[in-house]
Amino acid sequence: MNLKWLLSAGEPRPRYVLLVAIGVVLMMSLTYPIWYPGGRGMAAFAAVIAVVLSHLSAKFVMRR
Repeated sequence: MNLKWLLSAGEPRPRYVLLVAIGVVLMMSLTYPIWYPGGRGMAAFAAVIAVVLSHLSAKFVMRR
């Protein structure tokens, strides 16, 4: 797999940013019952994982 393609931002950038933002909001709202009781540390961990998963899903959506 081409890691440069995977680690760089998608083109066109406005569509990539929109897909990542929607993904992060959706994942953070779906996992709210899990990270809310855990406090700030768990919320930060969930946010990092949500950004990574949103980035990967946006890249694969834009690849098609």
